[in-house]
Amino acid sequence: TANEDHWHIDVGCGLFMVADGMGGHQAGEIAAHLAVAEVVADLAVSAGEAFAWPLGRDSSQPLAFNRLSHALRRANDAVYAAGVADPALMGMGTTLTVLLIDEGRAAIGSVGDSRAYLVRGPRVEVLTNDDTWLASVLGRDGARDAAARSHPMRHVLTSVIGARELARPEVITLALVPDDILVLATDGLHNVLDDDRIG
Repeated sequence: TANEDHWHIDVGCGLFMVADGMGGHQAGEIAAHLAVAEVVADLAVSAGEAFAWPLGRDSSQPLAFNRLSHALRRANDAVYAAGVADPALMGMGTTLTVLLIDEGRAAIGSVGDSRAYLVRGPRVEVLTNDDTWLASVLGRDGARDAAARSHPMRHVLTSVIGARELARPEVITLALVPDDILVLATDGLHNVLDDDRIG
């Protein structure tokens, strides 16, 4: 009865996002919009040379990795604080998968079970890990088997933006080659189609 998915594209900044909110009385929709807006705002600020990295910076990682990690943690802070401030929004959260492309490299960050896929030639690869109970028990590949797609616990998430005070986003970077295709998808797609069909 309600679509709590939200997405954002800014080709000029190389920024692409998809979020899938959760929570009653439209709280999931609010969480998804708030998280996306916070990522956009934080990435705009962290692009400046004078940015102070208030949540810390991993000097062993490239700039895009740090910017994305910082933005996802800021998004978690914003959604969590909104839930604490308003009892009607308590417990809201959202999955969030973000792609940031810069100079032929991609940084991809995710929390929850929205995914990023890389289609390179005939090969389809899932780049992110699902933060689900099923994946924690069966492992990444086992949770994506055909039999697991009908498991009654497949939708139980172990981590989302806004559910806890601290978030630990997964962030990866990779070099892109010509003709690479990157696909971001909520479970509204990958619960219906298998990886090869998505490719």
